[in-house]
Amino acid sequence: MELRQLKYFVGVVEELHFGQAAKRLFVTQPALSQQIRLLEGELGVELFGLIKRQRQHRVELTQAGALFLEEARRILQLTDNAIHNVRQAGAKEQALTLGIFKLILPQRIIGMLELFSAHFPLIDIKLVELPNPASVQEYVANDQIDLGMTVLPLEHKGLTATQYTETDYTVLMNRQHPLSSQQVVRLDQLHTEKWVDHGPETGLYFGQLEEACQQAGFNRKINIAHFVPSFDLLKSMVRLGKGIAFIPASLDLRTDPDLLSMPIVNADGTPFKQVVIRHVLVHRSEQTKPLVQALSGLVKSTFPITSGTALR
Repeated sequence: MELRQLKYFVGVVEELHFGQAAKRLFVTQPALSQQIRLLEGELGVELFGLIKRQRQHRVELTQAGALFLEEARRILQLTDNAIHNVRQAGAKEQALTLGIFKLILPQRIIGMLELFSAHFPLIDIKLVELPNPASVQEYVANDQIDLGMTVLPLEHKGLTATQYTETDYTVLMNRQHPLSSQQVVRLDQLHTEKWVDHGPETGLYFGQLEEACQQAGFNRKINIAHFVPSFDLLKSMVRLGKGIAFIPASLDLRTDPDLLSMPIVNADGTPFKQVVIRHVLVHRSEQTKPLVQALSGLVKSTFPITSGTALR
């Protein structure tokens, strides 16, 4: 008997539906049904009413299933308690360094720290700000930091990346801009615009965005009026009408009534998906601290979008 089978069993009980339970547990319905059948085979009893399950995937507990539910929940609670207690004991006086690409939005950093502290409240996490995604990966690969918040693609060998979110690009413009009345903006409509950017060394996907603009019929690079080191300065320049800018769609503009984040579409009206920002937590693939592995696993289990990639 495996713990995951107990989790699956309790999940089906709480949903009373195999399909809904499968979605909640992030498994396929056939895989969930198979594990329940294996569990019933090991116990030698039916846990759910057979007729309802066959007809409509809705279920009800048998008398044996109701009795087993109490024990399954008790076992899972004891397991959770054991994991929690061991983590707290192991985390005492432990410190980790977390490298952060300087253009990662503050809310993402705070969210990651809150996730870590909720499960490992005793660890001491030291933050190190780094100028670009490559430097974050380099520091992790060289064991100068334990973990890094950066973006794909991986450029250094020996790293494992766990994706925790992704976001599209939009165009930041002043609300007085002539195109601000539109619902969306086509990329080819921006061929005469002046731009503000973080630059090829710091900016996200600078080369890929240049290529996308060239495919839309213009050279954006020669029209970049200002290179700036931060999002705050970038927003200030756009607010003053010095140009427009590519920004992540997730950038919070609620406190900037003079600025507008405009969705981008291609010439045929389809959403602009040529460049997508994929945020990852990276660590060394080998000789990794158990606590680093635990934090990476926590991120992987918390975010459904998560995917693991490695460069060896």
